[in-house]
Amino acid sequence: MNAAKLGIDPLWRCLCPSWTSLATAPPVRLLSRPRRPAVQCLKPPTSTRFMTDEAARYYASRAVDDGRTDDVLSVLADSPLPAPPRVKSPRFKRPQPSLDDYSVEALYRRLQSLSVEESKGQQCREIAEHLVTARQEAPNLLMYNALILSNVSAGQGSAQRVYELLDQMGADGLQPDVQTCHAVLKVAAVHSDHLLRTGVLAYMGERWLELSVDGAHDLVGGLLREGRFEQAVERLDKMREDNVPIQPWLLDMMVYALCAANEVSEAYRIMRWRVDAHETELSRTLWSFLLDKASAARHHAATAMAWSSQVVQKYINPSSAVCLNVLATAAQAGDAIMATEVFTQLSKRGTTFEPIHYELLISAYLAMNPPDVERAITVLTIMALEKLDPSATETRPLYLCLRDRPDLIPRALQVLRNLHTQNRIIPVAALNVLIECYVEQGNLLEALKIYKQMHTFAPNTDNARKSIADIETFNLLIRGCNRADPPDTEQATFLLAELLALGLKPTALTYDRLVLVFANAGMKLIDGAAEEIEPGKQATNKAEGLKLMDTAYGHFADMRGQNLPPRFGTVESLSAQLARLGDERCWDVLQAGEDSSKGDDAWSKLGPWARKNAEEAWARAMGTSPRKP
Repeated sequence: MNAAKLGIDPLWRCLCPSWTSLATAPPVRLLSRPRRPAVQCLKPPTSTRFMTDEAARYYASRAVDDGRTDDVLSVLADSPLPAPPRVKSPRFKRPQPSLDDYSVEALYRRLQSLSVEESKGQQCREIAEHLVTARQEAPNLLMYNALILSNVSAGQGSAQRVYELLDQMGADGLQPDVQTCHAVLKVAAVHSDHLLRTGVLAYMGERWLELSVDGAHDLVGGLLREGRFEQAVERLDKMREDNVPIQPWLLDMMVYALCAANEVSEAYRIMRWRVDAHETELSRTLWSFLLDKASAARHHAATAMAWSSQVVQKYINPSSAVCLNVLATAAQAGDAIMATEVFTQLSKRGTTFEPIHYELLISAYLAMNPPDVERAITVLTIMALEKLDPSATETRPLYLCLRDRPDLIPRALQVLRNLHTQNRIIPVAALNVLIECYVEQGNLLEALKIYKQMHTFAPNTDNARKSIADIETFNLLIRGCNRADPPDTEQATFLLAELLALGLKPTALTYDRLVLVFANAGMKLIDGAAEEIEPGKQATNKAEGLKLMDTAYGHFADMRGQNLPPRFGTVESLSAQLARLGDERCWDVLQAGEDSSKGDDAWSKLGPWARKNAEEAWARAMGTSPRKP
């Protein structure tokens, strides 16, 4: 196959464009090339399968130069030549001037400028060494001050290097000047070293060197970094007294550090005089941080300032967790206005209110002076409207208020009547609070009056209901029966019949309190029978007392039959009372209490005492030594 045919073959033109150009060239031009002696090591291998493209291209060019077109063909057939790489234009960097190109004055100026830049300590040391070695400059304060100041870098500087530089200054016969002292204070503000700072301040005091404005800022910043908040606040107050202009960044740092250390009062004091000074460039982030920490610490003044000046004005939008803390702060301080604003803020973002929100709002109304009982009770009705039945937890603030102010109980009852006439849903928990307050006062009669009026507070559309009382209502009333003197067993029996008629199921607390009512009433009759003069009266009272004790034990047995656990106090009291009468059922009571409290640490600690009391009472009744079951 000759070269001319190969050159016009379209297939070869596509596969080997570079070789095609060589094949179509004039033969005289190719042969006229000077031949080079063949070198054995440059001869391409028989196969280029494992050759790189660059190697294949190299062997092909050598073969062409030597006139070995067959070798060129074999190389190109096994490894087609890729497109030549794209040559990028070189980028020439501007050559950095050498230190020899600067004058001595320029080197000093460059040393001063680099000393205040971040991470330029190495360059500062190179310039200083060049001045001393190449320019024959004697070590001086300008060099040392710049080298000390270059250690401000948090990553490359250190306080230990400052100590070394100060020692070198002393060895060179140089005394630190005021610029040296301020440079050391600036380094100590970054690299905490109390001894270094104290030593510099003592040195300045001995030589009557005055602290500059920047030095005062560095001093306060260093104290904050070390957590010396009291000293930092004292220094800041001294700056204010001396009318030293204080930079905002230092005040921001003070507020951040004090809030982080739970020193909210001091942070509030600083923010207060900044606001009073009409400082307008206060960071929103700073306000948010103050609101978060102040509300968490229940600091009302700081919380109210941040809330009213930022949240109400729509400058910041606190999270729901912060709003809950603000609400708790308002509840504690009795700030009903701020509490209402928190509810408005949460409702705008579509928050689903939980019982804790309503409880805190109620607390805010009741913590006012005087307490706003009407609005607090209204919130309870709003909860019922939102399908959140108030429990004893949400009504605790109302109970504590009415317990301490019994004169407000009739007013609270009248508020409930007015709300009922407005077709509001009256939650039973609100009426239970009034009953509980009367029970706490020992006024069972008034408590029963409210119970007998509870059917009038039922919804107007629910005429079939006899009463809205629940099991908590009866538990409170039975407790009132036990607190009466003597315990009112007749009312307790009536209440038991009432709750069963209403279809309510007694709880463990219901049985527990029934046991106490009948047991205490029975023992009071038995103990009083010994003081009676008439023998017939003594026998009657004792018989009635024993019957009441049987009733008490019967309620205890009913409770155990339903696997309801008795309280420890009830087990201890009933077992001791039965033991005093010589009733062997006391051991059954102790055993039942022990069986129901297996695994309870309280019973393991207090159970032996209950058994010991029963054994001693049994021994006195029997006139023998303590008997074990």
